[in-house]
Amino acid sequence: MHSRRTVEENEDMECISISHKTAGSADRQKCFISKEKSVDFLKAVMNMDRVDQCVLLSTCNRTEIYVQGEENRFAGLENIMAAAAGSDAAWLRRLVRRYQGKKAVHHLFRVACGMESMVIGEDEILGQVRDAYQYSREAGYTGYELNSIFQAALACAKRVKTETMISKTSVSVATLAANEVFRLPMPHKTVLLMGSSGQMGSIILKDLLGREDICVIATVRSHNGIYQSGSLRVMNVDYQKRYDYLNEADVIISATSSPHYTMTAEQVKKAVNNKKERLFLDISMPPDMDEDIAGIEGCRLVSLDDVKKLAEENNRLKQQALKDAAEILDEDIEKICKVLAFHRFTEENAGWKDKYAGCTAEKLVYLLRDELSTGAFDEVLGALRGN
Repeated sequence: MHSRRTVEENEDMECISISHKTAGSADRQKCFISKEKSVDFLKAVMNMDRVDQCVLLSTCNRTEIYVQGEENRFAGLENIMAAAAGSDAAWLRRLVRRYQGKKAVHHLFRVACGMESMVIGEDEILGQVRDAYQYSREAGYTGYELNSIFQAALACAKRVKTETMISKTSVSVATLAANEVFRLPMPHKTVLLMGSSGQMGSIILKDLLGREDICVIATVRSHNGIYQSGSLRVMNVDYQKRYDYLNEADVIISATSSPHYTMTAEQVKKAVNNKKERLFLDISMPPDMDEDIAGIEGCRLVSLDDVKKLAEENNRLKQQALKDAAEILDEDIEKICKVLAFHRFTEENAGWKDKYAGCTAEKLVYLLRDELSTGAFDEVLGALRGN
């Protein structure tokens, strides 16, 4: 059981982050923490000295740990993440970014709002942050501070999406993948889609079916039953027979969470017996497709890292929306920091209501000034003003 920390002990949130901004897909894959492994990972973090609360966010583009307790737990967090990646802390420190206090809060808000995403304004990250927070909350790994901060970040993200253009004409990794299919010159396209019932795959399927010139062959696993798309232009086939449809397909998309390759170069070579051009799109983490497929005649492979290049134009067009979102962030972060400051003050001074009962506002301010440090007084004064 962890003891309660005081204001003087600098009870601030800290975060270590590895993302598409600091690491390529191979390194991100090593740091990715699956849902199954997250149970033991979070227990290891909570067993650290001076850690009271924690949340793990791990997606195809980022792995981040947020903790609350005493300050400067970075070395311990890096050791745990490095061990999970099967490497050492020296390797990890070349990739990691560190955030502390208000900077950590600011980073979380930017992540939740899609401002730190590979595709600025993408929608998936908000749900991923919400799921990560809910998982830790239900496991009992969050308290007042992280609950308040994450709930404020999620609320801010909804406000940003409503009040700015950052998510208008929504673009995501999934929609960018679909756009690659749309750009192909042939008048009619057949797409072999693996992972159509997952989050990314379902978005791709919906986008593809929005075009009349596309038919989809969607793989299903027999133990999962048949995925019903509601469209006559989708043919469901057994996943085990996926290679049988390569000759028919113009595009092969993999968006699964499988730990195994969905396509290997050796099997592709055996299955293909015509010379037409084919596009292979791999938007999974870890990668679903053997990189040697790119060396097969007529086969072009687009990986998750390649999607980063596709996102550049979308990101350039959203620079004004980023400025508008930043103003909302500053406003909401200031509010939550004052809420936390006032909470810390009342926790540290449990009898403050009785002590200052009957005081005028002016007298209360003077009494607080004498009893608090300059920084703490400024924070509480700001909270009392409500600005």
